[in-house]
Amino acid sequence: MSKISIIKKIQLGTHSFPIENHDSEFSFNFYCGNGEIKHEASISLEKSNLVSSLIEIGAISNSDLAQNDVDKLQNLEDTNRAFTYRYQIYNSKECNNDYLIIFDITEYRDYYSGLIYAVLQIEK
Repeated sequence: MSKISIIKKIQLGTHSFPIENHDSEFSFNFYCGNGEIKHEASISLEKSNLVSSLIEIGAISNSDLAQNDVDKLQNLEDTNRAFTYRYQIYNSKECNNDYLIIFDITEYRDYYSGLIYAVLQIEK
């Protein structure tokens, strides 16, 4: 995969979604970069990969993630911290844009939630 060029961060309203279990799929909505078209993305562990794999191949950097408010740079570069962020690329046919969705699925006392950290419009 070549270098991912981020065009802009899409602002999110709700970013936490309850889900049944770790393997569940959840849907969330966001508006495209120009705010005209509402998109519904289906997110799951099965369809995703670790963000760390993008960093390892040089497609994206910790600085890119920090500049787009995914997390603080010091957290992203901390080798003692578990890096569980995952990503899916959402291809929108309606507005002809691609989006990098960064998320994680967390568990707390047998309750699961999907957390969206960022939706980044990327260059095709």
